[in-house]
Amino acid sequence: MLYNRILLALLCISTIFLTLYVPSLLGLSSNVRSSDYAILIKIEGYTSLIDIPVQEYISRTLNVAENRGAPLLIFLDTYGGYLDPALNIAKLLLESKVPTIVYVKDKAYSAGTLIALASHVLVMSRTGVIGATQPITVNPVTGEIVFLNESKVVNPIVKTLEVCANIRNRNISLVRRFVYENLVLTGEEAVKFGVANYVAESLDEVLHVIHGIELNVSGTIWKLEAVKYIEVNPDVDIYAMIFLRNSVVNSILLFIGIFGTLILITSGRIELLPITVLLLLLALVGGDISGRIISFLLIALGSILLFVELFVTPGFGVLGVSGLVALFTGILLSPLPTASYTVNVMVIWRTLMILTISLGSLFLFILYKSIKALKSPKLVAYVPEERIVGKAIDKLMPGSKGYVMINGELWIAESNEIIEPGEEVEVIERKGLIVKVKKRYKNQ
Repeated sequence: MLYNRILLALLCISTIFLTLYVPSLLGLSSNVRSSDYAILIKIEGYTSLIDIPVQEYISRTLNVAENRGAPLLIFLDTYGGYLDPALNIAKLLLESKVPTIVYVKDKAYSAGTLIALASHVLVMSRTGVIGATQPITVNPVTGEIVFLNESKVVNPIVKTLEVCANIRNRNISLVRRFVYENLVLTGEEAVKFGVANYVAESLDEVLHVIHGIELNVSGTIWKLEAVKYIEVNPDVDIYAMIFLRNSVVNSILLFIGIFGTLILITSGRIELLPITVLLLLLALVGGDISGRIISFLLIALGSILLFVELFVTPGFGVLGVSGLVALFTGILLSPLPTASYTVNVMVIWRTLMILTISLGSLFLFILYKSIKALKSPKLVAYVPEERIVGKAIDKLMPGSKGYVMINGELWIAESNEIIEPGEEVEVIERKGLIVKVKKRYKNQ
């Protein structure tokens, strides 16, 4: 029985790991020359808010571009976001070892303007707009927007914009007005006044207008000759962090986690605490704690819960399920390996083989357990001579149901008396998949 539980846990963990990690390994190949393509990322829609996950997304992809010797092309469509991530992204672009090109098709307001100005080449559509960079705060309760004019906040933003404009040879005086006057420019105006470099109406046209340009990037002369781009989507953990950092989701997790913990402690249902602890850990992602730290804590919590479930407590109940959920979420939030993004047929074939074997093994195990259950002796109506005996897993009370272990199998049970976990029970009746039990005393 213990061997079966260990095997089931290992199969579940391996399936979770392969499902999350293997897709990110597709096509790790370097058969494309750096001068022939650009690596594209899109900051729009679900990823449009400039926040820590987007910063991580850009940082990872920039590392890939630098390792592969390819320019980084950023499709930017955003209303803005948080100041610190925007400053960090701007620093990444300023210190990049490969050419960075930002294309603004529709809009790059506020934090988006800061990112756009930090790129080596800024391309906009004619109707695209950029600017409106005055910092604001939003009241989380009322939703009220307050414009900030304190020099302690405004001056660092202006200085950063000036540095970007100076390094990239842009119009410094006009850039200041993005903050002081909330100035907004169209693509044509931005090119006319020396803020943007080129006008293009599509990504393909972007590659055309920048083709042949020579740039000095960290002391190295680059000639842009990209004729195509390879899009890199965010890893699974980036999507998960964006979801968990949503203010509504974060508030719900925090509320349920805190009050759920208090209710469980006061009601004596300590065995359910792992669920609320898991919710509290997920709520921490919405703060400033690194997703890597939360990932490590979740994996550690899941491992401990699975160990306790497998080796300390019988059956596979709340602790086991909570452990698997914690492991799944921890792996979900952990950084996935990323290298390159050109499709390699052999890698896809190996990936499909691994997933097929893993999922097939899990299916065969479930099939084996199902056949074993069908062939096992069925519980019938109570016969005094047989004395079918088991052990309570949950606390049984009149009017409620719980689990009992009978002949190595978990059964849903009900009783007319109070039976504590660990006490022996005797079957007196079976109703379909539910057994009715009574407490078995030692003198019986």
